[in-house]
Amino acid sequence: MNRVALVVGVSGITGSNLAEELVKQDWTTYGLARNPHVSIDGLRPVAADLLSPEGLSAALADTAPTHVFFTSWMRMETEAENIRVNAAMVRNLLNALSPKRSVQHVALVTGLKHYLGPFEAYAKEGFLPETPLREE
Repeated sequence: MNRVALVVGVSGITGSNLAEELVKQDWTTYGLARNPHVSIDGLRPVAADLLSPEGLSAALADTAPTHVFFTSWMRMETEAENIRVNAAMVRNLLNALSPKRSVQHVALVTGLKHYLGPFEAYAKEGFLPETPLREE
């Protein structure tokens, strides 16, 4: 099976580590970011803005991933804006890829900031609030 990954947010900590591991496991790996300047041998960089549907479609014109790993997140002033902007980024990406009919799996990678907001929101309290989700 030809496994083709698109790592969205490849310039971040999670995205770059994931891309490096996928390349090591012989996946064809594309890394999308506004500025995908990541020094991973074998990574195929894709420069695009997730908030620009036309630019995103153009940047992904020659890319047909089987697996999408979405590790990107944009912080806004309010939670309502966080929801609006981050939902638009996911929607724009999936709309750009949809005509290709190549995607078999999409993983939305989340972390602490997705559950609790930015670090600054809870750091001044001196402790972490209870997380809404648990893994056991």
